[in-house]
Amino acid sequence: MTSSPTPSSPTPSRPRAEVALPGPAWLALALLTATGLAQAHGEASDVLPPEPGLRLDAAAAVSALHSGTPLPSQRLRGFLLQGDAGTDRNGLALEHGTVGLSGRLNEALGASVALGKHGSDPTHIESAWVQWRHDTPTQSADHRQWWLLTAGRQRPALGTAMGQAGHFDTFGLMPLAKQMALNGDWIDDGLELGWRQEGPQGRFSADLGLWKARVFPGGEGAGPVPSIHLGWAQGPWAIDGWAARFTPTQRGSLVRSHIGHSHAAPECTAQLRQVVCFGGASTVAGASAVWRGAQSALEWPLTLTASGWLRDERGSLESANGLADYQARNRGAWVQGLWAWAPGWETGARLERAWSTQVLQGPGATLIAKETELAAYRPAQRAGAVLAWQIHPKARLSAEWGREQAAGGPSERGTTSYALLRLVVRPPTQARP
Repeated sequence: MTSSPTPSSPTPSRPRAEVALPGPAWLALALLTATGLAQAHGEASDVLPPEPGLRLDAAAAVSALHSGTPLPSQRLRGFLLQGDAGTDRNGLALEHGTVGLSGRLNEALGASVALGKHGSDPTHIESAWVQWRHDTPTQSADHRQWWLLTAGRQRPALGTAMGQAGHFDTFGLMPLAKQMALNGDWIDDGLELGWRQEGPQGRFSADLGLWKARVFPGGEGAGPVPSIHLGWAQGPWAIDGWAARFTPTQRGSLVRSHIGHSHAAPECTAQLRQVVCFGGASTVAGASAVWRGAQSALEWPLTLTASGWLRDERGSLESANGLADYQARNRGAWVQGLWAWAPGWETGARLERAWSTQVLQGPGATLIAKETELAAYRPAQRAGAVLAWQIHPKARLSAEWGREQAAGGPSERGTTSYALLRLVVRPPTQARP
């Protein structure tokens, strides 16, 4: 990016393909097709039927949130994101719905396509991929090893805890750390090679991906983006880590926008009008550890999770008002505990925090800090508690209470309380052996 003004406009760049389908029809379709079907959420690996044939999948989450005013996390001011207004969760709405069709041709080949919808956002193609699997012969009967190659639109492998967070999760809000790092769920077009091994030492997994990266924190010129994921699980423990490196030449952020949530970074074209453009390198990484007490020698009905996230960026920021060098180390984390204290009942709590160290230098630094609202930065944090009741094997009703503190809250302290009532209809996951 040079110091001369670069044409720009706030037009969203290549959003995910959209399909017209009204909200009530979406909800009815998801609820009707959910009965008796299997659905997996996370990486593209185990939604395929175990035998040749077709499987129709569906899931839906309907929520009613009350906070009096929009939650500060709706925009998460003070962090360099896309600058859109985010999604106002207040009121009754379809939080998320998916309907998908998966098919297996034979032991090696399969494919899947799924439509998704969030609130009032347009219906989009959430996933569309083909997969090849190869099982490797082993010398021991208690060892299994196989390879996976998945091509198309999918969720890059992050591990169950990080991939599931904010996506039909027990808690109803997107974690602050995941919002800070990826602007929500990462769904991308690309190719991912996976390796799995199971044996007495546990289950090992490794994934290498290459992505188009037109979604945040990517943008124009960012791809192809490499990613890596490593995981290990045995007994009560599951540990995952992943990393990806984006190098966008022009990633747009809207200036004081009232435009609703978008999964595509705004384009830096035309006259840099109402857009600030980032060019440089963005390294994103995360790690998680999960302990499931029910699978331990203690046999406690307690699950503990800890996760940490990083988005490290170095480059330049340019707007119609100037150019500045930009460095930021954005970090986030959460810890949570879930206690299954009675059959069908679960309660838990989650503590979250996102914070940043940012340096902006140059002749346009002051104006750009105001335009991007980096000048309004303050750490963001959230504390939430949930009580969930499994009213049916395929349906869970939950009540959640919490408090957020971040830039943009209605009080001087930026604190907002909320209450959330939520129904999730989601058939149990049936993973392929």
